[in-house]
Amino acid sequence: MSTRAPSSQPSGLYNAAGTAKRLVTSPLFAIGPAEPGPAIRRGFLIAVPIGICLGIEFGFDAPTHGAIGTGALFSGFVGMDAAALPRAGWQAAVSPVVGAAAALGILTSQSAPLAVLAMGLVGALAGYLFAYSLRLAIYGLSVALALMIAQGFLLPVDETLPALGWVTLGALTQVLWSLLVWVFWERRAREEPSGWDWAEARRTLRENLTLESAAFRHGIRFGAALAVGVAVYRIFDMDDHGFWIPLTILFVMRADRDETYLRLVLRAAGTALGLVFATVAAETIDSDAVTVLILFCAAAFCFGLLTVQYALFTTAITVYVVLLTDTLGENAWHAADLRALGTAIGILIAFLAWVLWPDPTQGRGLDFQALRPPPATPDAESR
Repeated sequence: MSTRAPSSQPSGLYNAAGTAKRLVTSPLFAIGPAEPGPAIRRGFLIAVPIGICLGIEFGFDAPTHGAIGTGALFSGFVGMDAAALPRAGWQAAVSPVVGAAAALGILTSQSAPLAVLAMGLVGALAGYLFAYSLRLAIYGLSVALALMIAQGFLLPVDETLPALGWVTLGALTQVLWSLLVWVFWERRAREEPSGWDWAEARRTLRENLTLESAAFRHGIRFGAALAVGVAVYRIFDMDDHGFWIPLTILFVMRADRDETYLRLVLRAAGTALGLVFATVAAETIDSDAVTVLILFCAAAFCFGLLTVQYALFTTAITVYVVLLTDTLGENAWHAADLRALGTAIGILIAFLAWVLWPDPTQGRGLDFQALRPPPATPDAESR
């Protein structure tokens, strides 16, 4: 039976029913589509497990290098537009997958061709999931993000199983927290939609497996761009700074050309601001407690600002990644120029992906709802 809510379901950060197909980004100096207050409060709520995990990791000088907190970050994006109970379900579904993606990232990073192939395939699948819903696409993007970060650190192969365990554990802390939120705050809301319908998902994904589908074309374009991003930093030996190239592509490239171009500009502005703030903070702060507090706030603003102002979201996630890598022994000031270069290359690749494979049907007027096939009749569904 379908758990999808009717269209009258009140909207959340994107759409509490999980039926939204896309997220429209506001221009620079504009706010929307979400109101800042509720969105940022939700962001701080979702970031609580991240702050707890990082506090434990840094406070006890754990050998996990922030992997648990980062696992909580990955799963925090999934279902963040949902109420607590369905959010816990989505987070539970993604937790073992992001852990496996982190392990796969370490294994494939041992060989540049394997790294390129894995990133291309996972990226293509993540891009294709836009055919069903934005919520499912964010599931795929979170998995691709885990793979990408694990590949980018170029860790030895004996870190594979620890990464699998720590990232999965961190992701599961989000599940526990969402359940606690449901029990103590949201339990009266018993009819929350999950945003998932097995029959409709199968039909939608199956029937969009054609070049006539905007989602299928986006999946190919997106996966190819991510693969090129990984290939560039491996070819030019950019060490552990190179993942900024595919990271930029993952966050800016969408199935809508105009939306992608807007995100390119906002990404550049947000990254520049984030690099300045994070580099100064990394060079001046000498307290683990203060670092954890800033990382917690950065993660909270990542979640809260994603639907409010994309440039500021980019600033927040840049601060998180820079400060976290600084705690691993990387000098933030010396690496700032390489991060800026990686961002610039990623922006260029995303732009060229649309130039080299233009799609005249794409633009702000595209009806993404048309990607869904018409409802099946009971007889057809039974066959």
